[in-house]
Amino acid sequence: MKIKDGQDFFSFYFPKQQVCLGQGLVSPYELVHEWERKFGRDKSLGQICTPAQVGKVMARWVTSKRPTLILDPAVGVGNLLHECWLLCPKAQFIGIDRDSNTIKRAVPSVPPTSRLVCADYLKSDVGNIDGIIANPPYVKAHHQDYAESDWRFFEERFGTSLDRLTNLYALFLLKIWEDLALHGRAAVIIPSEFLNANFGTEIKERLIRSIRPAAIALFEPKVNVFEQAMTTSCILFLEKGRPSSAKIHSVKVNSVEEVERLVDDLLAEARAPLIHSRYADLSAHKPREKWLNTILAGGKRNRANGLRRKVGDYFRCLRGIATGANDYFCLTKAEIKSRSMPVENFDPCITKAPDAEGLVFSQEKFARLAAEEKRCFLLNPRRLDKTTERYLKEGEETGVSKRYLPSHRPIWYLPENRPPAEIWVAVFSRESVKYILNAAAVRNLTCFHGLYCREKLAENAVLMTLFLNSSLGREAFFAVNRFYGDGLNKLEPKDVEEMPCPELPKINKRISDELVEKLFAIELLSAGKRQAAIDSLAATLLSIKAPVSQLVAVHPRQPCRQRSSHQRASAPKIVAAEMP
Repeated sequence: MKIKDGQDFFSFYFPKQQVCLGQGLVSPYELVHEWERKFGRDKSLGQICTPAQVGKVMARWVTSKRPTLILDPAVGVGNLLHECWLLCPKAQFIGIDRDSNTIKRAVPSVPPTSRLVCADYLKSDVGNIDGIIANPPYVKAHHQDYAESDWRFFEERFGTSLDRLTNLYALFLLKIWEDLALHGRAAVIIPSEFLNANFGTEIKERLIRSIRPAAIALFEPKVNVFEQAMTTSCILFLEKGRPSSAKIHSVKVNSVEEVERLVDDLLAEARAPLIHSRYADLSAHKPREKWLNTILAGGKRNRANGLRRKVGDYFRCLRGIATGANDYFCLTKAEIKSRSMPVENFDPCITKAPDAEGLVFSQEKFARLAAEEKRCFLLNPRRLDKTTERYLKEGEETGVSKRYLPSHRPIWYLPENRPPAEIWVAVFSRESVKYILNAAAVRNLTCFHGLYCREKLAENAVLMTLFLNSSLGREAFFAVNRFYGDGLNKLEPKDVEEMPCPELPKINKRISDELVEKLFAIELLSAGKRQAAIDSLAATLLSIKAPVSQLVAVHPRQPCRQRSSHQRASAPKIVAAEMP
């Protein structure tokens, strides 16, 4: 740890009071639970300990060239350095963390004579390091304390523009690359969301242009690597000095054992090219593409990518109404009656995704929710009578009016002025997404995004509902969606607008009405037959190819009790009709 003239490495880069020595007295895994209990839950720090098995495979890559100096820039209690020490005990070790409590906890558990530094890694100079291992902190931009001048400094240092919504872990990735010595190796485990996120565009451009990772191992969304965090994970294996034409190998994995096999192949690549068909090459992909979906597809072609149009060509997608206090603003029928409040001061609404099922949401379905005493009436006062004023006074006395969202509205108790959407799109899902035609013209809260026809053609809403629920519509979803841990999927409004879709044909009102009735009938079928029936209709009306086995007849329900969505374009009268 010396530089020329015998000067200590760290006295050159850091003041002495910021540096302490590790003792290596106990295993870091003995301290993990206590550390997480006391410090690991602070979201502002974004700290989560890396599982031992994951740390071992990362350390194997980092130490494969016998580095002389190994850095962990987000050291925690030192478990990653510990794994490197077991494989490469003669190396010297550095651990950096900006939290002084974490540094104190790491002293007894990091390898003996390791240098621990209390500093902000992103603003630190540590020289060229030939081995780096890291599980960077997960901190969203709005929780960071960097000024605009800091962001400009990062951009100059990393050689790329940066979205101001960039997560902290992505900044760490760029800094790690800058600090990695020529021919050095690094292993970095981070959330995989940057592969799809808007802020990840600049990061992916940098990966293609200069970093050229040896490989990216992406854990399947159902594999929750970190039990404490609901996020998907990937490991990037870096090596400084790879040719600019080198492939960026990528693979989806279901276990750490599969990552170990990847490392086996990478280490063997020095002797023979990596030819395994299970590895896809990301180097030809564009930074704006959703790489996460590409890797998870495993090289399989997504049929939806061949469609000519996007959902956004026909619909605007907006998030649902955010109240800031659902329990106050959304009431049951009984609660409204008990307070003698006028029914015209409430709008029918959907507050929870499970309250809406099937393909079409009708007035009949809303009436059932109201009868079941669901919170499906949204406060929206048209006139301030005494009973309503009394309720608003309660909201002020209990602090509802001072909550963040209500306090930032022009009139704290009035909801966002958002009309009923033609189609609802579930924000979160696991196996399949809910796309529901809102035939009852009911408003929706944030459990659903809303699709609004750009050309005010009601027929388009029926056709788009059909497409989104088809098998090809499911593939369109997997072309744009975001993945979280434990198999959870999420859609943002812009993602929905980016979904591929076919050209919507012009149909008349009679065909549209018949299609609504057929969608009602399909709801009564078993799951397998339901999908086949939807695909059959899509093949007929949207020119989407379906297997012959799926071309089945669907007959409208009999008798026809439900009016079409086009006959219910105006706001429903269900509230006044159902309320005493």
